[in-house]
Amino acid sequence: MTASPEQRTAIPYLRKLVREHRALNRRIDTTKTAGAREDIKVLKRRRLRLKDKIAALQHRYHGRGLTS
Repeated sequence: MTASPEQRTAIPYLRKLVREHRALNRRIDTTKTAGAREDIKVLKRRRLRLKDKIAALQHRYHGRGLTS
């Protein structure tokens, strides 16, 4: 089965989002200082937005050959 033009665009975008999410996970895990609490909150919100975007894309293409 050949991917549609939309899927050919969505697949690299999804992979980019997954990489960004993983990078944020690492950054949050390595930020331990008490003065960085607000920074961590911002990072966690950003990570949650990425996770939501990833989930929406995966749901949209579930069963159509789109993989992360």
